Amino acid sequence: MQETILQSAESAEYHRGKMSGVAYDTAWVARIIGKSGKPLFPECSRWLLENQHLDGSWGSRLLNYHDRVISTLSVLIALKELYGTKYEDQIEKGETYVWENIGKLKEDDYRLIGSELLFPSLLEQSESLDLNVPSHLKLYKEEQNKKLKKIDESLWYSPLTTLSFSIEFMGDAVDTSRLPYVQLQNGSIANSPAATAYFLRHINDTKAIAYLKEILSLTGDGSVTTVYPIDVFEYGWTLYNLMLAGYYFERYADICDFLSHKLGRSGVGCTSESPVADADDTAVVLKVLHDMGYPVDVNVLDEYYTGDYFLTFNFELDPSISTNIHVLDFIKSYPSFPERQEVIEKLIKFLKAEMNEKEFWIDKWHVSPYYPTAHAVLALCEIDPSLAERAVDWIMRSQNENGMWGRDEGTYEETSYAVQALMYFHQHVERIDSDKISRAVSTLSVESSALLSKDSAELWIGKVLYSPSRVIWSSITSAQLMARASNLRAIT
Repeated sequence: MQETILQSAESAEYHRGKMSGVAYDTAWVARIIGKSGKPLFPECSRWLLENQHLDGSWGSRLLNYHDRVISTLSVLIALKELYGTKYEDQIEKGETYVWENIGKLKEDDYRLIGSELLFPSLLEQSESLDLNVPSHLKLYKEEQNKKLKKIDESLWYSPLTTLSFSIEFMGDAVDTSRLPYVQLQNGSIANSPAATAYFLRHINDTKAIAYLKEILSLTGDGSVTTVYPIDVFEYGWTLYNLMLAGYYFERYADICDFLSHKLGRSGVGCTSESPVADADDTAVVLKVLHDMGYPVDVNVLDEYYTGDYFLTFNFELDPSISTNIHVLDFIKSYPSFPERQEVIEKLIKFLKAEMNEKEFWIDKWHVSPYYPTAHAVLALCEIDPSLAERAVDWIMRSQNENGMWGRDEGTYEETSYAVQALMYFHQHVERIDSDKISRAVSTLSVESSALLSKDSAELWIGKVLYSPSRVIWSSITSAQLMARASNLRAIT
């Protein structure tokens, strides 16, 4: 077992983040035309044609209307723009899906990143190509205008704002003379393949092309991920999960040196290539480094603190539950944090106010309630065990008959979060029904965790839903190790 874990953990050395390809970004990359006048990346079009769902849509396997509609619009635009009527059957099925489901967006519990910017732009592009979609809808147009009015136009072309991550929303209204200001050293625009593809439609740039080629070489199937690289996020969450299970290996020192070096005055972002930091990645990295004995500067969190809770990004409109949970988890473990008790009490008050009436939490970065709820249990056990117990009771009640957790029959990722929370509560607060955990453990295996994570449903929220394979692998492995540490065995 130890050898299997080491092999999976060491594999992270060779790439700067591993995740599933997505239709939205792949469609944008498919639209790039080379000097020959033909698509520069024809493999992207092939992947899109091979990955249309039976209902006519494109997007994640998990049914989320925002993801499916925005992905389908992106693909329809690419196919119509590149091939005209050649793929009329596929286009008509996609158009039908959009008509039948665009009104269901309100049924989703959460928005995707930049959806208020991207939907109006995609509908305008669809209309210009005479696609049969409801382009007359002013979907999110009012919100788009409100958001843009709050950001000085001089910052629209700055790599220091989150707006650049969705810069493709500008369509034909872009100022191409200012567009190069947004490009990062790695050739990308905000580490977004879609935004980079949009950039390349206006400016021929070898570094941007090389950036996309690197991603295509990593996926190997013609698909493109929705963000790359994600090295800080991947390293931080992987160590967070494995350390939770009490598992350490020699490369921790190298990884922690890397993370420590990347900490700036505002913390870190999800990637070493990004100039935009956030409180979520920062809190997880601070906890990992502190628990490993590294000195950390807690003042990097100051700019995110509102006095009642922490923002993930500056100028954020709605706070993230999981970000505040991760900040709380770090502060809990850092005895000399300034005004520690007062901040802890305010964060607990915030979490109590945000708790669902059924006693779980939902978050803006992950579609499953098990992600924030399980992480809340980990943060709360030692400082508010009664609140942690309420969350644990919900986790216990919501277990599926097959022993897993999550919608429908459950997912391995969601099950791993539930097991992590239950085992931590079991070890630190009060013993719980071990049979329930054993039933769940029977569905997870350290030896097969890499395979399980590779085939995971897309539960993480970006511009579209995505699946960070190694992060999921680490949570599955952590859950199994925590159960084994308490001598809980799978029920067979």
